Amino acid sequence: MASSALLSTIGIGVQGAAKLVVTVVIGRVFGTETLGQATALLSLSVFAALLWPSAAGNTASRYLALALRTGRSDAALNRLLGRTMLVCSVVLAGCTVPVAVAWGNGPGTVLGGVGVVVGYGLYAYTRGAQLGYGRARRVAGWDVVTSTLTFALLVLACVTGAEPFVLVPIAVGYTVFAIACWPRGASGLRRGAAPAGTASTDGVLGFAGWNVLAGLTANGLLQLAMIAATVTASQHDAGVYAAAFTLATPASMVGQAVGQAVIPAFAHRAHASSLRSRGAVLLVGGFAAGTAALFGLVALLAPWFLPLFYPAEGAAAVSDLRFLVVGVWVFTVSLLPAALLLSAGRSKQVALASIAGFVAGTVLMAVLSPVLGVAGGTVGFLVGSVVNLVTVVVLGLRRPAVD
Repeated sequence: MASSALLSTIGIGVQGAAKLVVTVVIGRVFGTETLGQATALLSLSVFAALLWPSAAGNTASRYLALALRTGRSDAALNRLLGRTMLVCSVVLAGCTVPVAVAWGNGPGTVLGGVGVVVGYGLYAYTRGAQLGYGRARRVAGWDVVTSTLTFALLVLACVTGAEPFVLVPIAVGYTVFAIACWPRGASGLRRGAAPAGTASTDGVLGFAGWNVLAGLTANGLLQLAMIAATVTASQHDAGVYAAAFTLATPASMVGQAVGQAVIPAFAHRAHASSLRSRGAVLLVGGFAAGTAALFGLVALLAPWFLPLFYPAEGAAAVSDLRFLVVGVWVFTVSLLPAALLLSAGRSKQVALASIAGFVAGTVLMAVLSPVLGVAGGTVGFLVGSVVNLVTVVVLGLRRPAVD
């Protein structure tokens, strides 16, 4: 598990770095307003993925790991989840167009926004599936390859002055990853081995459905903070907030990467995934301490590195970044006990537990954003994340129970 978690973190870190480079270049080459629009659409892509793709990835990760463990064919699982992903991609593409147009984007930016929403969703699903197979090395390799491709295409867009298409490089990178890593039935079996039957699909969609709710209520708050800034603040203030947002949010990927490795690793060990287990407590505690040190360093050095990335917005964005980092740390820590619950099949409990945090956060955003501006979204995100963390820890201390 440690090896998979490390490789998963490296891979997702490379993708996060690529996205950061893209946003930095967009801000420097095309200006603050374009940065704000691009960041809002990137946030929309992550939020849209919570409507099914991320849940499908977590579901594939758990159930494919179980199929691999028992030597059963995974073909039926892949067909079921693959079909839902294709339908979901069409729906999300259709819904993205009016949203992007309503935010004042032109045809090129709308096209890029659709590409990012669909591409990121496919990336989230296929990444989870490959980690379910235990192929963290393959995932990390394709993360590096597609990140390099994204950067090369961005350079081309800048050289040609293709401002309306600045999101297309990211969309292409995610899509190439999805094509290369798409799960192709029965590949989880050992070479030459006959399948010991077919893995059942009973409960798969139910597990994924509750995971959708859990993802929306827990992860969605972070993206809503950026969207709230876009809707309630001026374009300039939203652009400054976007500078802080793009440097704070990659840190949350550490929790997502480790969580994706935890789910398949503990999928067949429900007792070990309980916070009554000493190993689970040490895992969560060590992760919380390590990320606290990492995020504290980010906040401390913010006045130095922010102006390097965003000369026009850097100084003004320091306070926004430091405030965001606190919320991102709480959110990141909560992902690990939640992943342990998911590995034990307790997706319904995770979802129901997350509702309180989501409601608290969104209500605060709605009330405070018109008054406090961009800070209102951060306050809502922080409070909601605290509520969610406390709830999943309490659930983790209860005796394991499969949904």
